[in-house]
Amino acid sequence: TFNTSYMNKRLIIAVSLLTLVIYISSCYRNKEDILALPKVSFRNEIVPIATSGGCGCHNNGIASRAVQFSHEDTIFYDAILSRVSLLDAWVKGGTHPGGGLIDFSVNERSLIQRWITEGAKDDGGGCTVSGTITYTSNIQPIYTTTCKGSTCHGGIAVALDYTLLVNKKSALETMVSSGGSKGHPGGTLSLGSCTLNTLNEWLKQGQPK
Repeated sequence: TFNTSYMNKRLIIAVSLLTLVIYISSCYRNKEDILALPKVSFRNEIVPIATSGGCGCHNNGIASRAVQFSHEDTIFYDAILSRVSLLDAWVKGGTHPGGGLIDFSVNERSLIQRWITEGAKDDGGGCTVSGTITYTSNIQPIYTTTCKGSTCHGGIAVALDYTLLVNKKSALETMVSSGGSKGHPGGTLSLGSCTLNTLNEWLKQGQPK
């Protein structure tokens, strides 16, 4: 009887330990599921904020007033991506870089903060670059929509042209190879893969005009 009782106790303890292990394992998997919640979409959630009425000056086709984020049916994704550092400072308690009583809603601010924390990535960018890439046809449009503005090149920073870009080839190569995190004198840039691919191909082809 003693042996039977002892064996029963050991069996109960073993079953209890096994149940505990299964429970802990289940909890760990649930934790992973929570951590795998969908990230904020640049294309579906951030771009609509940047191209909405509150950002009117950036979407009116008047490039001299502010960097354009869109015009008519065209969205300049890289122009938005390249302003990540300004957006980060703004949603952390700063103000609109261009002045004025302009601000995000609480929900917009939260989305932008989450997107930046998650790496500020473009979840829909990319393109295949082929053929001859020239400054006039391919690089200048990128510069116009991404780099120009009152707080950037042509404003507080030097205006760029073909000659300057050729002379700064090493800096461009560093920017492209690092994805924008190095090489730019004004700090880190966030550039989409399509722009990086285009710049890289232009550099490889000898920077044709």
